[in-house]
Amino acid sequence: MSGTTGAEEPGAQPDTGPERKGQRTRRRILEAARRCFGQLGYERATIRGIAAAAGVDKSSVIQYFESKQRLFREAVHFEIPIDELTTTDPAQTVENYLRTMLERWASESDTPMSVLLRASMTSDDAAALLRRHVAVNANDRIMSHLDSPDARLRAGLFSAIMVGIASGRYLLRIPDLADADLEEVLRVSVPVVQALIKPED
Repeated sequence: MSGTTGAEEPGAQPDTGPERKGQRTRRRILEAARRCFGQLGYERATIRGIAAAAGVDKSSVIQYFESKQRLFREAVHFEIPIDELTTTDPAQTVENYLRTMLERWASESDTPMSVLLRASMTSDDAAALLRRHVAVNANDRIMSHLDSPDARLRAGLFSAIMVGIASGRYLLRIPDLADADLEEVLRVSVPVVQALIKPED
């Protein structure tokens, strides 16, 4: 039974001090940056506009991130846990990859990946950053789990399909794909994509 004793929960840390305040400010700036970059694109978003959206001075944005380019890189940074999602079952592995992509990274408008996907459509810099993310965080890791002489090509095609499904479903809103239940998308797409990570004997 809980009461209102005014005591803090066990292990709770007082939400005070310059470091914690700085962390809150930094988080607000990153959240505002994702909204602005997602809505306006990389080129049109400005440090002044991001500062206003975060409720801070422009100088605070410079203090924490130095430049718009660095702020963008941090705002859209994401990790792809390929190794954790890989199993000995190719079908389960593909489902893990796609489900994680669609549920965690691309289904909300302001997730780092969805913002990067949208920005990459109008900015060469954002497109280059997306390519690096995919190459390092997806292609290289997927390739390491493939036993095939054309593993690099297969990993690249696999990543392209994953990005294509996510952008078609959540950004371009392609009819039928955008409206389909996630389980239906997985039911149809998993067998198709599975062929890329399980080469024919």
